[in-house]
Amino acid sequence: MCIEISDRIISTMDKQHTQTTIYINAYRSFLREEGQMSIDQIERLYKDMKPSIHNHAGDDTVDVEALMYSSLRLPPEIYHIENIILAQIDDSFHREGYDIGSWGEVHAPARRRKMYFDGTTKLAAFINSVTDLDDMVGLLIAFQIEWNKIHGKLTESGVIIDKSHGDEIKLALGVDDENWERLHRIWGEKIYQMLVEMQKHKVNFEVKLLRGHYVDYKKAAQRWFENIIENTRYKNLRKKPLYFVSSNTHSLVNNLTGWVTNLESELIKYLKDTNSEQLLSYWKEIEKGEHDGSRENFLWYILKKYETAHPEVKAQRIAHEVELGIDFISAEHYLDINAQVFSVQDMKKTGLAQKIGLNIDGLESDALVLNIDYPLGSGAYMVLSTILHNVNDLRGAYILGKASFLHANLGDIGLPTKVFDTYSKNTFIFTNAFTKEYFKAFRSGSVLTNQKVVSTKGTFLHPEPVIQKYFIEGYTLVEMEDGPYLNALYETTHFDRYPEETVVTMLNTPIDIGIIHYASDTPFTKAITLGTRNLGYEGVEATYVSSLAILRRIVEMEM
Repeated sequence: MCIEISDRIISTMDKQHTQTTIYINAYRSFLREEGQMSIDQIERLYKDMKPSIHNHAGDDTVDVEALMYSSLRLPPEIYHIENIILAQIDDSFHREGYDIGSWGEVHAPARRRKMYFDGTTKLAAFINSVTDLDDMVGLLIAFQIEWNKIHGKLTESGVIIDKSHGDEIKLALGVDDENWERLHRIWGEKIYQMLVEMQKHKVNFEVKLLRGHYVDYKKAAQRWFENIIENTRYKNLRKKPLYFVSSNTHSLVNNLTGWVTNLESELIKYLKDTNSEQLLSYWKEIEKGEHDGSRENFLWYILKKYETAHPEVKAQRIAHEVELGIDFISAEHYLDINAQVFSVQDMKKTGLAQKIGLNIDGLESDALVLNIDYPLGSGAYMVLSTILHNVNDLRGAYILGKASFLHANLGDIGLPTKVFDTYSKNTFIFTNAFTKEYFKAFRSGSVLTNQKVVSTKGTFLHPEPVIQKYFIEGYTLVEMEDGPYLNALYETTHFDRYPEETVVTMLNTPIDIGIIHYASDTPFTKAITLGTRNLGYEGVEATYVSSLAILRRIVEMEM
């Protein structure tokens, strides 16, 4: 019986792989050959693919999870927009007559991407790699399908859209209380305003790709790197020994400075003033010693919210970081990836030694650390490949990022030693620089070693049967960047460009390789995905303890 079920899954998986390939080839062909397309042209192919994050794409049920996921990764102005113009470099926009310098910059709550709105119906978006293209197309399709479903239901019912008719609206949409709350989380107080817009009109996006050549992706990455050189005090970055870290631009540096501890009373007062009951309950547990998390890490989480209302505090924090030798380089055009550069030697000025339990007074190093916000998918290859072409001595590459864990709890940590890359179909076997020993202080979750990772092409590009097949084969983490990063590292440890459909052994490399993931969603064990909720505070401890492990590893390498 098990064999029959397995064979059925494999057969279904092969079919879904084919549907996915047809869908990808269709919109890439439209955009490459015609230069533009209507989202309507590929909706049917998208529905045939049956993406796991959009279970109800092909039926009449309002898929709030897919709507929530796409809405949070598109700008709030998206329902005004009819034309989306995509390019890798600003030269392409200007060459085609789009004066995006006069447009307003807009942002998505949960996706870093440089986007500009002309104030009427046009959106210009920079894409960093082919993964960005895949992602943008998927987001637009999911949003259009669900918006238009809701439009149809609200129009057919004729329900009056206001707060007093909430029950009738829920009935018209066919959503339960839980999904109604999710809609509130997307739009907050603007929910009825948005529902009015949905009742009034459908959306139909037209997408235009300006060039989309591999060379332009490389140009964008090179100009991004040059922007870093121009805006850091470390002008000799190319010649210095370098440690590359792909993570975020808060946890690594926050672990170094410890600056937030001086604001404890101010931050707790802020929680009380804003009636943040859930966070105050965490704080009470911390005060009593009943919470597994760190006092300092909790304060850093609150500070992020506090700085939004108090920009002067953010300015003070940045000034302190500058004094310690930490440069923050904000992304301009091209890749929307912020960066930080600091010296290993300057770690002695901080309180790091006490945190990692090592005496670093004798640390003498001329190495630098380049820490970046993690890119999306194949953009990771472009970024690291560009860095490798520009620096002389990369000593370590450390990757910290979210992943979907197929068996874990939110906030757990996974340490992989095997990665299957769906881009190149390479399987990488490598020695992970990080072991359980680096996470002794981690008490709020589990540390899972020797994990197997699948690097997928995108959140909308893995149908559930495919994920089930990987799970059966022992792959436990699903993410998007490990494979592209390892492809780039292959090219600096071997004589040729990265291969395809090859088992690549990287057990003894001149570059120290470390990969850490923390569980951002658990779709199989807890049915929690990033479409149903954001990770929130559960990811704080895993993020900070992992960043501390990276700092400790760099110190160990240089001692």
